[in-house]
Amino acid sequence: MSEIAIRALRVEDYPEVEAFLAEHFFKHEPLMLIPQEDPSQAAVIPTESELHHQLLQQGLSLAAVDNAGRIVGVTLNGAMEPSDLEREYKEAHEKPVSCLLDKIHKLLAGIEWRANVFKHYGVERVLYLYMLGVSTTVRRQGVGSRLVAATIELGRTHGFPVVCSTCTNLNSTRLMTALQMECVLAQEYAEYKDERGEVILQPAAPHTKASVVGIRL
Repeated sequence: MSEIAIRALRVEDYPEVEAFLAEHFFKHEPLMLIPQEDPSQAAVIPTESELHHQLLQQGLSLAAVDNAGRIVGVTLNGAMEPSDLEREYKEAHEKPVSCLLDKIHKLLAGIEWRANVFKHYGVERVLYLYMLGVSTTVRRQGVGSRLVAATIELGRTHGFPVVCSTCTNLNSTRLMTALQMECVLAQEYAEYKDERGEVILQPAAPHTKASVVGIRL
């Protein structure tokens, strides 16, 4: 078994991070696996990749690397303020829905806006864990838990009063609540419907809801 270390991600890691997420996050995230009539609708859109690059520029993201220096896990993290929450909600709801990621972004922006971690915790700044991905080669070895724990410690070191995330599947929800993160708000996918009363996003069981979670530092 390889020795796995946690290190800070750098902007120059971007190409490797994107390749890693394409293989080990987007091919396994239950929301991204919802069948589409047109398979191209499930593609990763440029604005998503741009977000990853912007988060790396903040210097708050982490990687798990094996003893050969290869990335086997990542957390993409970023500072968030109330104005960011409002902007992301506005952008997601004004943007025409043209692909699967647009639907996902609209759902998550709505949950996060309703959860309003700033009001919940009475703070003006949080560290948000946007994405957690672990290589299929090292799953069930505690790599995800180590990355989230390291993100919480990073938040503490940088003076953030709260660390938050939005869990979109049962695995991430269990992992983060096991690290004492509380559920601030949950949205059942079966209750998220369009104007015709049809469910918009229905991933496979046992992934039934998205949850905004947080921990006060």
